[in-house]
Order: sequence, then structure tokens, then C-alpha cells
Amino acid sequence: MIDMHSHILAGFDDGAKNEQEMLEMCLLASRDGIATIVATPHSLDGQFLSDPDEIRLGVAKLTVALGEAGIELRVLPGMELRIAVEIPRLLEEKKILALNDGKYVLIELHPSQIPVGFEYLLEELVRLGFGAILAHPEKNAAIQANPEFLYKLSSRFRAWDLLIQVTADSITGRHVRSSARTGRILLQNDLVHIISTDAHSPTVRPPRLSKAVEAAASIVGEERARQMVEHVPLAVLGEGEFPEAWAPSNPRRWWRIW
Repeated sequence: MIDMHSHILAGFDDGAKNEQEMLEMCLLASRDGIATIVATPHSLDGQFLSDPDEIRLGVAKLTVALGEAGIELRVLPGMELRIAVEIPRLLEEKKILALNDGKYVLIELHPSQIPVGFEYLLEELVRLGFGAILAHPEKNAAIQANPEFLYKLSSRFRAWDLLIQVTADSITGRHVRSSARTGRILLQNDLVHIISTDAHSPTVRPPRLSKAVEAAASIVGEERARQMVEHVPLAVLGEGEFPEAWAPSNPRRWWRIW
């Protein structure tokens, strides 16, 4: 399995606190069947502004430490970017990181709102040759109130230009009830493309995917659930082909029909 969203690098944000905790998280991930994990420290969120070269160096040091500890896990560089109008410019100037220095960026919304013109920012990224992965939208209050927004947003883009990532704990029900409910709605309506851990520590949101894949399989089927942690992430990393795209349905609330 491939985990596309993890705060596993120590000293960059509110994730792993030190090297010991970082290695413990890596061991948990490896034992759970995760073969590759993308380190995505927060950036542009008003608190953290990570430097691409420092992230690459951190990944290189962690790779050495994993070899010395005998932990079989590949770690790749990335960032989780809070939505900002500067993202296209900063990508062109190489001041922020796409996942694995590739063509997809991981974008996080503010927890409570969706900024006006968000879709135009995504369209600009696509125009520049990038794709966007929307991180854990099930945690956003506006989307919880209106999941139909994601269906309408997705309809503006070609297949695989905009991907939706749901957090493992939202699927297993370990996260808050509103996030779990919305995550399930998105799965039921084929609006999820990637399942990731968004791991922050060995105990709070740990780096485990297997239980979430089992839970997702009960909704979308085993093949689709495995694609969300294998084939789709592999294609995002530029190491494979995307599977056949699945068409989403509209999670319209029943009272909106009248």
C-alpha cells in the first residue's frame, strides 16, 4: 500500500516530535502493509512554512535511519498546502513541493469554509500541468453541510485532474462523527479516489491503512478499495497508470430535490 499523506518527518510541523517517534511511526506503517509513504509537512497554513530542500534532506536522513533500523519502508518528499492564491506561482518558482516532485499537489481547505474562487485556483493548476489532491474534505464543515459541492466541483475537471483523499480514521469511524458520516457519503457516491492516514503520531491518528481499506471495501468493493491505496497513488507518483475512471453520483440531500 501507498500512504500519500503523512506528517511523519520530525521537526517540521505538528507531526512526529522526534526521531524515536518518527521511526516508531515508520515501523507501524511497515507492519500494516504500507510500502511507501509520502512525507507531507504542513505549509502555507499560517503556522508552518516548510522549505522544499529541507524536506528532501529530512527524507534522505530518514531513509538512512530506516536502513540502519532494518525497517522496510520507502519515504518520498511532499507537502500539505493550505489553500492560497500563491500556490501556482510558488510551484513555478519551486518554493513549494508537489508530491514526489511530480505533477500532483496536496491541498488542504480551511476546516470551516471553502474560499470563493477555489475552483478557479484548481483550474489554474491544471492549466499549468498539475493535478490537485483535495486533502480530507470530509473534515470541512461546509462540505459536511453540502457534500454535493464536491460532485459539482469534480464535474468541472477531466478524470484524474482532481482527486479526493479521505482519511483512514474517517472511514473506520475513529474520527469525529461528522467526518465519519461525510466520509461514508463520499464513498457511497464514488467521490473518493485515495485513502491516506494523515498520520501525526504513533497513537493519535497512527499510520495504519489496512482497517480503513477493509471498511471501504464493504462500501465500494475490494477492488476499488485496493485501487485507492495502490494503483491510484502509484499513478500519482508517476510510477504507474491510472485505472479506469469511476463516475461519481450526486450526494444530493433528499430535501434538495423538492
